[in-house]
Amino acid sequence: MFKTMMGIFGAGAASLILLTSGSLTQTSGTVTADAATVTQSVYADTYTPAANVPADGTYTVFINKIDRNSNNGSYELTVDPINWYLGEAANVEFNKENPNSGIDGAPDGYYITNDDTQTYNYAVAANPKVLMQIYDHTGQWKDIDTNWNEPVSIQKLNAIFQKPDLLDPTVFPYHITIKDGQVSQIVQQYIP
Repeated sequence: MFKTMMGIFGAGAASLILLTSGSLTQTSGTVTADAATVTQSVYADTYTPAANVPADGTYTVFINKIDRNSNNGSYELTVDPINWYLGEAANVEFNKENPNSGIDGAPDGYYITNDDTQTYNYAVAANPKVLMQIYDHTGQWKDIDTNWNEPVSIQKLNAIFQKPDLLDPTVFPYHITIKDGQVSQIVQQYIP
């Protein structure tokens, strides 16, 4: 499924951002990943088709679905790896893909490409760290507000994904950390 929203433009190579020298930070009310780093192909370097196990690291993805195994209570994410660019890297990529746009760079300071929307299923660790920025807390528009790095359980995240009525959580990028072949951390990326 190709994701579109305000501030997401274009399409690019089927790879994802590997945060090799970056970190997640909060500045001026925006949580971001320092993504001026290496891009790495999801096919060649991070995915072993026979085992369905990505290499350890942090990746930026869209989470399309969360499934709970009713037999053992474990969770699995269906993810679509994306390219996430910030700052000057976003401007360079935006201008490369949109040379006649009439603007100097990426709107809102970030740029996402997602030309190949193949999905992968990743097992979730028993107690992953999950941090959300914005989601539907009560089913009321008036209660949707940004709460930076709000911790939620994987059970709560699953419930959020089951009720996308007011604010669809699948349109946000997520930075997932893989450790020992399982998702150990999920951080929602706020986008304006």
